[in-house]
Amino acid sequence: MHIEFFETMQGDYRLARGSNELRPMSFTVRARSKALPRFLLEPTFFLEGEIRAEALADGRPARGTLAFELVRQQLVYVLAFEDNEGRPHRFEGEKNLSALSPLESMTVLPGRIFEADGKEEIGQARLRFDLGRDLGKFLKSFHARR
Repeated sequence: MHIEFFETMQGDYRLARGSNELRPMSFTVRARSKALPRFLLEPTFFLEGEIRAEALADGRPARGTLAFELVRQQLVYVLAFEDNEGRPHRFEGEKNLSALSPLESMTVLPGRIFEADGKEEIGQARLRFDLGRDLGKFLKSFHARR
């Protein structure tokens, strides 16, 4: 058995060089866990979907992971994708879970965009899970599958 769900995060990003303007960014992914006994030992989901970052990656395939860092109380997202010219990039984001602000800590995803080699940060993002629009779809998408 494994767990599967769909998630959409959306917001904006800003490039580190050039124009300082905010541009729309979002991703929609299907998350699939490892088999349940293994998932309990290593709580990581595999992600597959699409990323949209205006003028960088307009509807490009994305793959990666969502890891539950229980000790650090974080949800860590890593998505690899190619930009519109086919160059590899990576989005990394962390939700820092907080009992003092549970809604915000579960719905806001600050992140950074890197060239695939990880050496150069090319942008920063702030994405959100829209509770009003997406919560119902999110909850309905949860399934345990064989």
